[in-house]
Amino acid sequence: MPGKSTETPFDMMQMFLPKWPTPAFSNWAFAEREDKLEERAFSGMQRFNKTIWDRAEKALDDHMNFVSHRLHEDFECAKALSDCRMPEQALSTLQSFYSKMADEYQEHTRKQVELLQDSISESMATAEELGETAMETASELTKAAEESLKEVKPAAPSRRKPKTA
Repeated sequence: MPGKSTETPFDMMQMFLPKWPTPAFSNWAFAEREDKLEERAFSGMQRFNKTIWDRAEKALDDHMNFVSHRLHEDFECAKALSDCRMPEQALSTLQSFYSKMADEYQEHTRKQVELLQDSISESMATAEELGETAMETASELTKAAEESLKEVKPAAPSRRKPKTA
């Protein structure tokens, strides 16, 4: 039905709510602010992403070196055990192997935890910067909206009909 009206006879929004001025977000001051804030937010996210990948690469590389070293030590222990002629020699070899292994695992764990702590500290600093950028963005958008409202002409009078007695 081409002539059908989509308006309802009782538009409650028009009847009871005043016409609010709509800010015009097309001014250049807003666009410039937006560009600067977007650049800061994007660079912060890039730094955050780079930090995570760099730390993950370093942790994985360190862990693979450790695993490679431990496998080499395991094979060396097996060779040393095959050369033992007396049970005391085998016990002494195993005791030194396990003692060294425990020390190396503790050292490796300490390194990994330090790397994790450093990564978390750096990520938290970046997250704080992003939070500050978000707060600044909200402030700048508020300023832009207020400036835009000043540019908008006063609202048209309401379409409500005066009540007759």
